[in-house]
Amino acid sequence: MVKRIQKTFSTFLLCGLSVLSCRNSERMPYFILVPKALTNPYWLQVQDGMKEAAERLKVKAEMIGPVQAADVSAQVQIIESLLSRRVDGIAISPNDPDGVTSIIDQAVRTGIPVITFDSDAPRSQRLCYIGTDNYAAGRAAGRQLIKIAGRHGRHAILTGSLGALNLNERIKGFRDELKEQAAEWQEVNLLFCDDATDRALDQMEELTRATPSLNAWFVCGGWAAVAGAETFRNALNRRSDIVVISFDTVREELLLVKAGLVQALIGQRPHAMGVRSVEMLTNIVVNKKMPDQEIYDTGIDIVTPENVDRFLSQAK
Repeated sequence: MVKRIQKTFSTFLLCGLSVLSCRNSERMPYFILVPKALTNPYWLQVQDGMKEAAERLKVKAEMIGPVQAADVSAQVQIIESLLSRRVDGIAISPNDPDGVTSIIDQAVRTGIPVITFDSDAPRSQRLCYIGTDNYAAGRAAGRQLIKIAGRHGRHAILTGSLGALNLNERIKGFRDELKEQAAEWQEVNLLFCDDATDRALDQMEELTRATPSLNAWFVCGGWAAVAGAETFRNALNRRSDIVVISFDTVREELLLVKAGLVQALIGQRPHAMGVRSVEMLTNIVVNKKMPDQEIYDTGIDIVTPENVDRFLSQAK
């Protein structure tokens, strides 16, 4: 992996070091973070970390992403537009790794360093990935389901974009954990909402109503769980016996745990992703320091009713 990074970084240096040096000698370095979409409060936490690091490091950083739903073509168009602007570095959370590989490689060839955060594009020439070990996080979700709901039942999975590598890794980890533990859980359906909250809530409500024997939901992201308590209660068809394991720890989700509507959250650390993305791009562009590894794991938190108050006290 290190050799791959060195080769990619050498290519980047040959193509763009002189360009970047010229850019940075004239003005403050300018970085762009491209999330999957701007429809989830999760990205606001990334943005807060981005702004904090940018102010501390005396660089300029901005978040630009699809405005309605997770859309790989919109991400490609955004990066294409950045190639002609005075941008010094890009961090992207790909909706589909294969869909953005070509444009990432094009950016690197033109001398713009690209890293990924939150979700990876490992076949591209991105210099490193910063974010959750999503497979391990999925396994943690599976363990929580068994711990809370027992070793058998019927569950459904709600994901965002079917092409998102991070979400698919969570699903694989979740399924593998249930299989390895010999848990007798039957998967009823896998639905995708394209990171749209309204669609996520509608899908949960429709499937829950149509499946009286449903015992649990595994929600791979925070789309549905950012709704208010009454809205989320309706999405569960007002059933109090369904266990919900969801991802992320924005305030709205923590309140659902407090209300007893979500039993466990697999919390990522989006603020840290924003901070470390800006720090990494600054190291590459300003300090000419290459990443010393390919993957930087930002870790996870497990939130349950027993510790939710601590996380609420820290939430904005």
